[in-house]
Parts: sequence; structure tokens; C-alpha cells
Amino acid sequence: MRVLVVGTNRMCHDRLRDLGHEMVLFVPRGRARREDTVGPYRHVVVLDDQAAPEDWVGIARVLHRGAPFDAVVAYNEHTYRIVRAVSDALDVPTVVDVELFGRVLDKARMRELLEKHGIPSCRHRYARGRDAVLAAVEEIGLPCIVKPVDGEASEGVARIESAAELDAALLRVGARHLDRGVLVEEFLVGPEYSVEALSVGSRHHVVAVTRKFTDHRTFVERGHLVPAPLDAADQQAVVAYTTRVLDAFGFHDCPSHTELVLTERGPRIIETHNRIGGDSIMDLVRLATGVDMYDLVARQSLGQDVTALLPDPVAHRQSAAVWFADPDGPTSSTLLEVRGVDGVRGLPHVHRLELLKEPGSPLTPVRQSSDRSALAITVGATPEEALARAREAIGSLRFVYAWTPAEPLG
Repeated sequence: MRVLVVGTNRMCHDRLRDLGHEMVLFVPRGRARREDTVGPYRHVVVLDDQAAPEDWVGIARVLHRGAPFDAVVAYNEHTYRIVRAVSDALDVPTVVDVELFGRVLDKARMRELLEKHGIPSCRHRYARGRDAVLAAVEEIGLPCIVKPVDGEASEGVARIESAAELDAALLRVGARHLDRGVLVEEFLVGPEYSVEALSVGSRHHVVAVTRKFTDHRTFVERGHLVPAPLDAADQQAVVAYTTRVLDAFGFHDCPSHTELVLTERGPRIIETHNRIGGDSIMDLVRLATGVDMYDLVARQSLGQDVTALLPDPVAHRQSAAVWFADPDGPTSSTLLEVRGVDGVRGLPHVHRLELLKEPGSPLTPVRQSSDRSALAITVGATPEEALARAREAIGSLRFVYAWTPAEPLG
């Protein structure tokens, strides 16, 4: 097949190549990589991040006229509307459901839909403008969470524990988000998890439950563990709750990544997505279970029924974890080098060590996922062993910085 691929998640692209399909890549400038030009693509088209869907449609139309596309696909949300526009304009099939995306993107709309279906959620209020947000915070009570209704990668999420923290928290959320509207939610107490599932038709197959570890101040994810160390009753409760959520939103023929907190009252959703989880979670799933979600999602994006490729039940043959380095400090410092890399990569239980910052990068405060500096993926016989090894691997690295004064001395 000749496939128009819009956006990133290059692991799925690699699976399309392995299946023998010809690909044309459309990618916004901010997400393009230099290696894309020598990647598995027949053509690569890069446009400005702010390019309108009709700009992409115009280029797709020209390429389609010369060699027709058999399908148009995407694996992350920021390009779903482009895919829908191309599919409609060229009459090329896609499985991307933009209406479902709209239901899960808007966090306020998500809470309303949960209430409509009688699914336990949390106390919340939608507010626009600083005064309305302050009133919502007073109504919900402290501690609470303030977050953009359509944010991603933990950007703009703030936890408020006391009145003294209000100004700093709203500064973190940002004036742009406050003016557009934010969601104020009660703070859910308990360990965090994500549920990785694949909906075939309207039947939801849970492939793994992941334990999430987040920074208590910024909510940036510090690590993930598969399988989550849950007892049978909690595992069943998490899976059953997630299935109700996916039914309520109308998930079908797509992957899902649902984040939740296991409170004393039971599971409570944070958010859900009609895509696979990021942060290398799918690598952990493959290492722990042998299920290659990248392959399954790539096949499903072309309309294939992947039911026969899903093991039932999914068995865990080992545990896998990822941990991130997130050094914090003054922005006047720049990264010189990272020591200990070869030693960590040589450990038999280390599946991958990846540096996320190049020498010369500034030492930025860790406020979102892209601020992290490295990741280590490890395996172990138990969840506890895999997690300890990942944290130890990151702890063995030494980040060396140079201070760059704002003004010349002397």
C-alpha cells in the first residue's frame, strides 16, 4: 500500500516499513528530525507548525494525483485534524476519529460526559479568567489541581496546597491558559496508573496496567513500571473502571492510554487519549509481555482486524521499567558532558540508555516532559527489581555543567 503518514511516532512508521508499505511523511517543522530525510519514506514534506489543514491538503492532492494514496494515518493527536481533512478531501480511508478526539481532548467536556454516564470522577469546575479561577479554587477547596482543558505533557498543571501558593501556581498555569479557560479539580490521593488498551471494533483489550511515578510539584512523569504491582482485586477494579470509561467515550478501532488514580474510593480518571502512551511505555509493554503495540497499531491504522494477534490473556514474562533524569538548577548553566554512559549501557539488564539533552543545552527548570535529560529502560524478574535497576542506572550518570555568567566578569 501507499500510505500518507502524518506526524510522528516513528516506531509505528518503522512497523509499516517492515510490513512492506511505501510511505510519504507529512511532519510539522517543530517535530521534524534531520534523520527523516534518510528514513523509510518515499517523500518527506515539512510545513510550518501553524500551517492550516488546507495547506497540507493542497500538497497531498498534488502527490495523490501523481501516485494515489491507499490510506492516510496518524499516531498522535496533534495531527488528527489534518488527517481528517486530507481523508475527506481526497476520499482516502483513515481510521482516525476526530469526534472521539474532541471528546477526550477537552478535560471539562470529559468530566461532563463521565457524569452523564454515572462514572465516578472528581469534584471540578471550569473557569475563565483569574477572578473566576480563584472563585473555583475556593469552591473546590484545597488541595486542588488547576490545569489547561486541552494541555499535554504536564504543561501548565499546578497543584495548590495553600492560599500562599496561589500566585505562584497560577503563574505556572500561565495567563494564556487562564484566559482561555482551565479546569479546577479536587486533588485525588493515591498511586497513579495508566491503562494501555486496544479497542477492536468496540471491544476493549487491556494489554497492560502501568505504574506511574510523577514529581509531586510539577506532575512531570519521572518513571513507569510494567506490570504495575497490584493485587488481583485492585487490578480487576482498574480494568473494569477503564472499560466503562472507554465505553462511555465510544472508543473503537484504536489504541487508548488512560491515566487514573487509585483512591480509597476506587479508581478515578485523570484523563484518557485515543493513542498509545508515550514515554517509552510501549517498549516496557513489549519487554514485559511480548506484545508489540507499535505493530498492532500500525496494522490497525490500515483497517486490519488485529484480534487474532492479541494474546488472551496477556501474560507477563518479566518486568520492565523506565526512569528519567531530571536535574534542575539555574538557567545560567549549560551541559558539558554526561559521565558514566558506557558503564550503564554495558549492564546486562539495561535495555536502553538514551541521552535527551546534547552538550551545550541549557540547564532548564524541569516543568514539562521535554525538560528531562536522559532515560534508562531496564528489565527484572519482579517489578521491584526492574524499577530499582532503572533508578540505579540513572543515578549512576553524572551530568557536568558549566556556569555561564550573564555578563562578562571584570
